Amino acid sequence: MVIGATTLSGIKKASDIREGYRQMQEIQRLMYQIQSEIRYARSYLGEIFSHIGRRSVQPYQNWLLDLSGQMGRRENGVFAQMWEEGIQKNLGGLKIPAKEADRLKALGSQLGNLDVQMQIKTLDLYQEQLAQSMEEMRGEMKTKIRLCHCLGVMCGMLIAVLLL
Repeated sequence: MVIGATTLSGIKKASDIREGYRQMQEIQRLMYQIQSEIRYARSYLGEIFSHIGRRSVQPYQNWLLDLSGQMGRRENGVFAQMWEEGIQKNLGGLKIPAKEADRLKALGSQLGNLDVQMQIKTLDLYQEQLAQSMEEMRGEMKTKIRLCHCLGVMCGMLIAVLLL
């Protein structure tokens, strides 16, 4: 029973690693959509977030729609503050690395006050950094997943031996 419990905890940790990568892919997809809307539709950010948010999956849908609503009502004043609070409120449970969460929060301070070309370039830079992080994560993922599975089983066996 102990071995089974620790094995399941190893499997859960491996699943969290996979989920973090999948969530980074979803963020990448959203950023491409935001960039396309800025570039081609020339809409303002509140309208873009509303449009993309309606087609997004949870929790990104809540985040984008809340952000759009706040911008429409002109709440909380500064866009960067709305962006960061929205991420903390709606995306706090994501399993992405802390470095990526910080980078996503920092993006809001650069998006709200720039002209269209600078917003596009800022999103380009963010997407390059995200793609690089995802590439690094993909390279490490197989090893980490295998390690989680092995450690789960081995810890269970160690505890079972110590209990005997």
